[in-house]
Amino acid sequence: MARVLRLPDHGRLIVCTDLQGCLRDFHRIVEIFDETLAATDGDAHLLFTGDLIHGPLIDERDWPDFLGEFYRDASDEVIDELVVLTMRHPGRIHALVGNHEHGHIGGPHTAKFAADEVIVLENRLGPVAAARLREVLRTFALVAIAPCGAVFTHGAPAATVSSIAEIEAAPLEGFELGSALDILDAPVIGPILWARSAATDVAARFVRALGGTFCIYGHDVIPEGFERIGDEQMVVSTSFGVFDARKVYVNLDLAAHYRSVNELRVGHEILPLYPDPAGAQLALGR
Repeated sequence: MARVLRLPDHGRLIVCTDLQGCLRDFHRIVEIFDETLAATDGDAHLLFTGDLIHGPLIDERDWPDFLGEFYRDASDEVIDELVVLTMRHPGRIHALVGNHEHGHIGGPHTAKFAADEVIVLENRLGPVAAARLREVLRTFALVAIAPCGAVFTHGAPAATVSSIAEIEAAPLEGFELGSALDILDAPVIGPILWARSAATDVAARFVRALGGTFCIYGHDVIPEGFERIGDEQMVVSTSFGVFDARKVYVNLDLAAHYRSVNELRVGHEILPLYPDPAGAQLALGR
C-alpha cells in the first residue's frame, strides 16, 4: 500500500479518530457515512485516522472516568466489519496506521492496557486470524492528503519533511524490538505515529511540504471533543477516552479550499457523533 493516500477533489469526507476497539462508535460512524452517501448520490468517503484497535480490558465496575464512556474491547469485530465495509464500498473506505496498528506490522508493541497488547490480541484471534489481521493492517496508509487543504495523520504533524517522497519512502518494519521512546527518534515514522504535539512552525512546514494548509489528527484525548492549535492543527476525539456528549467527527467538503483549521465550523464541519436529542447547540472544543 502507498504510504500516502490521495483523496479526490469532490464529494464529502467523514473523518473518525481513535476508536480503540469501540464497536458501538464504529457502527455510529458507519451510519453517518451511509447517510452522507445517500445525501451526496454516493459521492462520499470515510477515513479512520488510526488506532482502531486495542481497547481497555477493564470491568465496568472498575472503569475510571478518565477513560470516558464505558465499552468492551471488540478490536477483532471492528477490523472484521471494516473489511466488509471496504468490500461494500470499494475505494471509499480508508484507514491510516496508528501506533497501535503499527505494533502488529513492524512497530514496537504497545503496552497501554496490557503488558503487550499485540500478543494479547493475536493470541485471542489465533494464528490464522492474526495473520489476516496483519494482512489488513499492511494496506493502511501513513498519511492522507486532500486538495481541499487537509492533511491527515495519526499523531501530531511533528515530523521534519520537505516532500511527500520522504513519507512514501518511510519504512514501517524493523522497529519491533524498540520502544515508543526509541521510535520517536526515528525520522518521519516516529513523530507521525507517536507525537502528541507539534510546534506551530514545525506543523506549518509539515503541511506545506504535503501541499496542504492544515492537519487533522487524533492520538491524544481531548475531553471536550476537539482542540485547534494555531492555524495549522486540530486534534479530534471521536471515540476513545471521551463521553458520548463530547465525541466529535469531521465532515469536509472535498471540493472546497480551507485556508486554516479556523474555517472549520462547529455545527458544519465539526459535528457531534451523538447529537443532543433536544437539538441543543454544540458547545464543544477549545
